[in-house]
Amino acid sequence: MTSATMLPEVRFDERDQCYKADDALDVGELVSSMHVPLSATYQLTRECNLACAYCSEPPGIKTSTLEMHKMKIDKLAGMRRIILSGGEPMDYPHFWEVLEYVQGKFELIVLSTNATRIEADEAARLRELVHYVDVTVDGPRYQHQRIRGSYDAVIEGLMWLKLNKIPLSVICVYMPAEEMDPTNLLKRPRPTNRDVMHYIAQQGDMLGAVKVKILTPIPKGRSAGFFDEFATGPEIENLAEFLAAEKKKNGWKSRIVISDWMKIGQGHAWLIEPDGRVIASPVWDEPECYKPFGNLTTQTAAELWDAYPYKTEHLAKYLERTLIVR
Repeated sequence: MTSATMLPEVRFDERDQCYKADDALDVGELVSSMHVPLSATYQLTRECNLACAYCSEPPGIKTSTLEMHKMKIDKLAGMRRIILSGGEPMDYPHFWEVLEYVQGKFELIVLSTNATRIEADEAARLRELVHYVDVTVDGPRYQHQRIRGSYDAVIEGLMWLKLNKIPLSVICVYMPAEEMDPTNLLKRPRPTNRDVMHYIAQQGDMLGAVKVKILTPIPKGRSAGFFDEFATGPEIENLAEFLAAEKKKNGWKSRIVISDWMKIGQGHAWLIEPDGRVIASPVWDEPECYKPFGNLTTQTAAELWDAYPYKTEHLAKYLERTLIVR
């Protein structure tokens, strides 16, 4: 079965940059015809040139050889979308070889990057090799610098993507805590949450981003000690209504999509780590907020799909049925 035949009822809408299916189609019925995930995040490396304070995927996992990566990628045949990620995927020594290798194997090839490695030549090359790019910005210069650093390089990379007309999503992590805490980078004084989200939406519109994706933080990796609980419920709904009103008032064109993990449910994402381990994330019932369920170096994608306990959450999320969309 190829990517073109799995879930023929599901189509990718390039204008909205998401998968869609007729609302009358039940997610459970669609899941019953699946043998691999709709989408998976494939981590080439955990190494990164930045050290984001809340990083959910910090360094420490050994990566695979180029040939091993190719073998694992071949096992994902039939999956509709692959998201090349990290760490910083462009720091992987054989990044361009992998990007060339995945051509024609998936319906969609996506790059999740911090954009600091993208200049004129890289953007021109990416234009022919990816369907769209995801880049995270943590807010205005002060906040971004304190959390992530390299603000100017990120913005320059985003501008090269725009100039090369590469479809783009701008991502921001919503930071709920605002009280003073000199030991916690994310709780030091900063612009209000609404100001930051307003800035991100405005930046997304300026860059021509198809989507502005707002993620609520999860206590995973380095962020485990920063956040005491999930941001959810009225706090997030109020943010969504504020941004919807601002979008209308300012004429922003980007879609605004908010991930409230309590609405999405546990384990929606397949993360394939650089050494081949496959985890479901986020799974807040587990101590480290993820659940390992196999390894792509020793199992097939179909075997892993059979072992995966969050199939309904996976498909519903990627059909945007559990997201807040404005």
